[in-house]
Amino acid sequence: QLIDEALEEVGYGVQRMVMGHTPQHRINAALKGRAWRVDVGASRGVMAGQPEVLEIIHGGDGEDDIVNILTMSGEKVASSERQVIESIF
Repeated sequence: QLIDEALEEVGYGVQRMVMGHTPQHRINAALKGRAWRVDVGASRGVMAGQPEVLEIIHGGDGEDDIVNILTMSGEKVASSERQVIESIF
């Protein structure tokens, strides 16, 4: 996949790409968590969406990172709950 090639090109063991300027109703991930879309359209001129934060806690050497979404209501949503399944036509 192109995402794998792009991440490999960056180097340094990069595992995911975080993108803005792609308004979504909430933070979500595509491509098995390798591409995160974080623009929730919070501006009134866009979608007046609720702010959210993508939290990435680096696991260190040999450990998995912890990825969560923090919401305005105080929820901590596991990244697995925000994976978008894309169909291939």
